[in-house]
Amino acid sequence: MERPAHGHVPVSIETPIWSRFYTIAPLVIVGTREGDGHDLAPKHMAMPLGWDNYFCFVCSPEHATQANAQRTRQFTVSFPRPEQIVEASLAAAPREEDSSKPSLAAIPVFPASTVDGVLVRDAYLWLECELDRVVEGFGRNTLIVGRIVAASVDERALRVSDADDADLIRQEPLLAYVSPGRFASVSESFSFPYHVNFKL
Repeated sequence: MERPAHGHVPVSIETPIWSRFYTIAPLVIVGTREGDGHDLAPKHMAMPLGWDNYFCFVCSPEHATQANAQRTRQFTVSFPRPEQIVEASLAAAPREEDSSKPSLAAIPVFPASTVDGVLVRDAYLWLECELDRVVEGFGRNTLIVGRIVAASVDERALRVSDADDADLIRQEPLLAYVSPGRFASVSESFSFPYHVNFKL
């Protein structure tokens, strides 16, 4: 078997490898109840877990998001639009000495319908989750798994049978996190060339 035209460059695994190249992922804002208010935090290591209604994200015992989710057994997920990248950045702002997060006041939210939490206004997809489990053992990180108990989508982003999917994404671009430290607006897409016998 021949090597690719461009050579392989070994990457040391003595330290985490993820800053040496780019990968792409969704960018979501996870909401949790905190005291009399709420906390919002951006997460890019986040995705559906399996084909049923489960959603997961990577977190850490050091983060308020995990502590809040474990205490309340609930969390919300908002999928922001590309033009909301500043709001996602505000959600990542550091806490003050009193552990408050004043930057959250600049992010418009509305109450969730089923869980005790808030969702980010003007996003295109919203999930409300009950905590299913916390899986430890990924170095200093954990996997937070939620069962979706309510979901809603902006009608402009809803897939319908008589519309073209490429047109939908062109009209309603998706926000992607290009790790490390960049983002993209995805507006161009193509049908995946599934094999004729492939089944989902």
